[in-house]
Amino acid sequence: MDAGQLRDRLTRAGAQRVAHGLVADAEHTLEVSVAGSDRWVVRSWNREWTGGPDGVRCWLLVPAGGATEMTETRPDGWVHPVIGLFRPELLPIWGRADDAYAPVRVLEGVFGPAQVVLAAAGSREPVGTLHVDARRWLCTALELPDRAWSLVDYHSSG
Repeated sequence: MDAGQLRDRLTRAGAQRVAHGLVADAEHTLEVSVAGSDRWVVRSWNREWTGGPDGVRCWLLVPAGGATEMTETRPDGWVHPVIGLFRPELLPIWGRADDAYAPVRVLEGVFGPAQVVLAAAGSREPVGTLHVDARRWLCTALELPDRAWSLVDYHSSG
């Protein structure tokens, strides 16, 4: 399977996905929920972002005090970057015009595609890796020079 075919397969699965999980980076663990292709929630220890057909909203979470809505200054169509593990077509790694990275090769595992080796746009020198779960058609980790995320817990509702 080449990178374009893999992206298409991941996109079809992501559009139908109703799931929640935990995504960790070097400093934080984020709660993530997705419902199909247009609804999502990301919660950190002090913020919650929600996205849907009506746009993006952001809340400042106050322990034992509720939440206060914050003015969101993100452009229309913005999606929190960690949503990309659940909806991989949103990641800037597929070599499209605005993407910062492009696939160099797809490595096959026992059950299908297992890793995508990534290079900076316009280069062939590997600088990152996308890890794929070919049984569930989702991404389990993304390692780039400026960020690394791992899916540490995942539950599907459908």
